Amino acid sequence: MLEIFKSGGPLMYLIAALSILGFAVIIERFIYFFVHERGNTDIIKEELKVYIEKRDIERAQELCTLYNNSSIIVLKGILEEVEYAHEINIENLEEKAREIALHRIPSLEKNMWLLGVTATVTPLVGLLGTVSGMIIAFREIAKVGTGNPAVLADGISQALITTAAGLTVAIPAVIFYNFFNRKIEQKINEMEKVSVEVINILRK
Repeated sequence: MLEIFKSGGPLMYLIAALSILGFAVIIERFIYFFVHERGNTDIIKEELKVYIEKRDIERAQELCTLYNNSSIIVLKGILEEVEYAHEINIENLEEKAREIALHRIPSLEKNMWLLGVTATVTPLVGLLGTVSGMIIAFREIAKVGTGNPAVLADGISQALITTAAGLTVAIPAVIFYNFFNRKIEQKINEMEKVSVEVINILRK
C-alpha cells in the first residue's frame, strides 16, 4: 500500500493532508449535530406549550435548561424576554428570536467551508497528478522511444493513482457536505417554526 502511495508522486501527500482535514471535519460535525443538537424538538415543544399556556414561565425555563440544541436556545431567549418584561411585546419577542437564531447559524455552519474545500480541491489535485504523470510519461518516451513500455507504464501509473486517490477523498466529502448542509437547513427552519409557534401561544 505504501509503495502504491509513493508511486503516485508528491501530490499524494497533499491529497492525504486534504483527506485528514475532511475526515476531521466530518467527525466534528457528526459530534455537533448528534450530541450538541440532540433532543426531539417536537416532543420538547409540546411539553413547553403546556407550561407556557399556564404562564408557568419558570417551569418552562427549567425544561429548556435540560437541552442545548439551537431551537431550544431560541425558545429559552424568548422565555427570558417574557420573564423580564413588564408586559408581553410580540414585536420584541420576534426580534429576540431572530437575533438568537442569527447567532446560532455560525455554530451550525462551523468548518463547513473546510469540507467544501476538500470536496472541491481534491479531485483537482488528482487531475493535476494525472496531467503531470502523462507529461512525465511522454517526456521519457521522447528520450528513449517507444521500445521500453515500462517507461510509459510508470508515468501512466502515477496519473491513474492520483486520480483514483483524489476521487476516493472527494466523493465522501461531497456526500457529507450535502448531508450536513441539509441538516443546517433543517435546523434553521426548525428554529423559525418553533419560535413562531411559541410566540403565537404567548400572543393569546
